[in-house]
Amino acid sequence: MGKNLNNYLLDLFESIEQNIYAYMKDRKPEYIHNLRLDIKKIDAIISFAEKLFKEKHDASKLKPLFMKAGKVRELQIIIQLIITIPYFPQRLITQLKKKENTLVQQFINNGSRYILLIRQFREKVDLPDTLPGKRAIKKYFNREKIKAELLLQLNVRDGLHAYRKKIKKMMYVYLALPGRLKKKINLDEAEIDKQQKKLGIWHDTYSAIHFLSLVPLPGKTMDEVLKLKEKEERQFKALHKKLSTCHK
Repeated sequence: MGKNLNNYLLDLFESIEQNIYAYMKDRKPEYIHNLRLDIKKIDAIISFAEKLFKEKHDASKLKPLFMKAGKVRELQIIIQLIITIPYFPQRLITQLKKKENTLVQQFINNGSRYILLIRQFREKVDLPDTLPGKRAIKKYFNREKIKAELLLQLNVRDGLHAYRKKIKKMMYVYLALPGRLKKKINLDEAEIDKQQKKLGIWHDTYSAIHFLSLVPLPGKTMDEVLKLKEKEERQFKALHKKLSTCHK
């Protein structure tokens, strides 16, 4: 990497600010996605540092921004999915788009406050400049791999989602390490990237079904939702079988 963890975090904080400013100007969904991704990376690095350096840094202070951005992003994903469902009531799509516009405007109105939040938190984060030894880092990854496998063994939706978050978190830490340490970790970057993308597609379907279960829908639309549930069931079983085989 050529940088210590503090410099790596500074780049992420700067990226969040840029994405907030860009979203306030253009409202492109990619900026919301990117700033949430940056916060996930910060959370992963701080969690890693806390476990290895035995120091406490309260990353939960970024949670309000993460959650507000998440509400916008989740609704955008749901709208993208339901407009592909035949017979879906246009009235409901219009209502959801109106709600999306309201959430977007609320986020933009609070943009300056979110930037201040980022800057205040950035000033308080000060990690050691030197990474711990490779033995400690290898132990960290081995422990996280075991936790991921245990989540997979639960064979439930929440477990599969938690597994996805765990492998993404490992990858964020892995990518922040110098090349000499990456060689010692033995993490299959390409395979994890493939896994998390498939898991993301499944989770979008699962989240949409949960949302639709709370909404009264006409008969023809309900038939299409049932097909969506069957699709999710196939995705879940195939993913769980594939991932379980990978960890044997």
